[in-house]
Amino acid sequence: MQDLRIEVERVPADQWFAPYIEDHEWGCTFYFYSDDITAEGAEAFASVFTQQALRWKPRTPDAPRGPRIPIWMETDPDMERGCAIVVDDQPTHIRYIVREGLIKQRSADAITRHQSERSPDWERRPARYIARLRAV
Repeated sequence: MQDLRIEVERVPADQWFAPYIEDHEWGCTFYFYSDDITAEGAEAFASVFTQQALRWKPRTPDAPRGPRIPIWMETDPDMERGCAIVVDDQPTHIRYIVREGLIKQRSADAITRHQSERSPDWERRPARYIARLRAV
């Protein structure tokens, strides 16, 4: 099996679509409407989603499903210089704090709803993750 890889793709389209996740043997791809996430945002989310995936694992088919946890994103216009995303991954919830302008709220709300729907199928080890903006 290949190394784990999480990708975030910006997809140009004539009209908005809700972001979604496609699973692969090597990881998964998150697809976003290109107007809703910046290139910097896609790179930062790929980083934090990968950090999460390295700590999570799918539940075995014979294991009972876990609880559905609330997941949400908040934007912050005053984040520390160079900081793109902070993820507070707790046993009871996941909260993303995202630098304002990296993702539109409609896509943030849609993808976190989708993640929450998938959460009962994963065993999680909570932690705190941070994605930094690439130095220019």
